[in-house]
Amino acid sequence: MKKRYMIGLFFVCAAVVAVVAVLLWGRHVMDGFPDENGAEGQEAPQSDVTEDGEIDDYDGAGVSQVQGMGMLTTADTMCVYENIDQKDGTVSMVEAKLPEKYVGLNRAQLEAALRLDGNIMLLDESDDGFKSQHLELFSPERVKILRIYDTAKQQGGYYILEVDGEVRIYKEDKKTLYFRTDLTLDDLPENVAKEIVEGKYMENEVQVYHFLESYSS
Repeated sequence: MKKRYMIGLFFVCAAVVAVVAVLLWGRHVMDGFPDENGAEGQEAPQSDVTEDGEIDDYDGAGVSQVQGMGMLTTADTMCVYENIDQKDGTVSMVEAKLPEKYVGLNRAQLEAALRLDGNIMLLDESDDGFKSQHLELFSPERVKILRIYDTAKQQGGYYILEVDGEVRIYKEDKKTLYFRTDLTLDDLPENVAKEIVEGKYMENEVQVYHFLESYSS
């Protein structure tokens, strides 16, 4: 009887030791993982510097910090214009002081100002070939603006001129003969003949065709 008691007690003790060992091992493993508020085992926030010279925080915490810094352009900010011509792909670079109207702006404000100015330039006939512009790089020290142009010359108009009593069609330069008609000034109404003596402009070939069709016999 005593022998049985000893054997039973041995197994009970062994089971208790095993349970304690399992609990201790589990606690040791769990200690390697932080709870929601714990800092143990937590990696430091990762950050990188982007091509724009701004800080990119992967965990998002640094983003708000950078935005809070409020990076603004200054009177000392340099501006690089990269001009690309779609006609042949040529690229030209121009560096100058940032225009005064762009001083004191953050990135979002500068992008908005460039969009507005770009729309105005599209409507301005003096900026022939301009297509678009946008901000490519931004920092308080330097900004880069990419401008797209297309300088492919569109076909110009035509001039109807009188040469030696004959009515001739010249290209826009008034030197290159485009077509020699059989008309003379006497074949035309007086007011039309006067316009041709002064140089009558036609925007395109269709207008030239309609003119010739109207007065040719």
